[in-house]
Amino acid sequence: MIKTIDRYLLTRFILSLFLAVGAIMLVALVVDLVENLEEIVDNAASTKEVIKYYIYFLPWIYKITIPAAVLLAGLFSIGLLARNNEIMAMKSAGVSLYRIAWPLLVFTFFLSLGNIYFNEEILPLATKERNRIKHGTVDPKRDRRSSVLYNLSKQGEGGYIYHFEIFRPKRGEAKNCLVQRFENDSLRESYRGERMRYDQGFWIIYDGAKRDFTNSAETFIQFDSLILKNCREKPEEFEKYRGKPEDMGYRELAGYIQVLKKTGATYTRETVDLKIKLSFPFTSFIVMFICIPLASNPKRSGVAMSFAIASGVSLLYFVVFKVTQSLGYSGKLPPDLAAWSINIVFFIIGLFVILRSHK
Repeated sequence: MIKTIDRYLLTRFILSLFLAVGAIMLVALVVDLVENLEEIVDNAASTKEVIKYYIYFLPWIYKITIPAAVLLAGLFSIGLLARNNEIMAMKSAGVSLYRIAWPLLVFTFFLSLGNIYFNEEILPLATKERNRIKHGTVDPKRDRRSSVLYNLSKQGEGGYIYHFEIFRPKRGEAKNCLVQRFENDSLRESYRGERMRYDQGFWIIYDGAKRDFTNSAETFIQFDSLILKNCREKPEEFEKYRGKPEDMGYRELAGYIQVLKKTGATYTRETVDLKIKLSFPFTSFIVMFICIPLASNPKRSGVAMSFAIASGVSLLYFVVFKVTQSLGYSGKLPPDLAAWSINIVFFIIGLFVILRSHK
């Protein structure tokens, strides 16, 4: 009997979840299409490229909207059961609200774990392909507007790490440059110059100094210009590395932070984004603690009420999340607290609500 109830509850919830995700995705696609319609027409983008662009856009929409979709699906599916007095019938048969909530909580917990895998393996690849299509077909002017990159760090071959304050990939030029070579995480060489230029397959660094740590004593040499013969990365390879932290996977971003640490660049924002990559997927699990007791009350089980509650909770979460994220970026909150505080608060509220509700 219990297994039948679990299957019944999960079927209703998963069906509602598919409908909620589909509806939210459709709205997001239409809004983005309207915003980009002028660029699509002006650049004569083919229908095939536009369709491919929006296919690769779907994973990003899913990542952002899945917590709201879970909340809406929970409110709607459980609310419909409450409105039809099915929740009351289950309670009369000795099935508590905790037992009703159990299969939904287990499902959303594993859904959250699946979202972490999704964000790590699928989303970065889809986002890179979407950006490629956008910059090349849908809005190529955007690529020209982004021809100057700032505070660029990259790990190259042979243990080399590059940091450019200003980089122009089209010209193969950089300003305020730092190039370091590591062996087994130990700094061996450091080149610092006012500018660098890529010429005939080699990088040339100007008006700087070289520090050599290969021997027991440090050596220091100033130069007007110096050819870095072992630095073979081409300018376009640096340009490809300009992905935003939110578009990277967890491992890619963690590696990027290690590069920033070695170059001495700041990495507070990137660390906060790294922590958020683990905390945000669990929002889908935490919101269920709030929606189950609210939706199980027949007085709050209408469709309009479900939308109202879902919109209110989602808006509140988004506002507080942005506040804590900004505090983390500015260093006023530790990265772990900036990433997890909103989930902790909502989890405590959810536990309080579900413990106070009628069992």
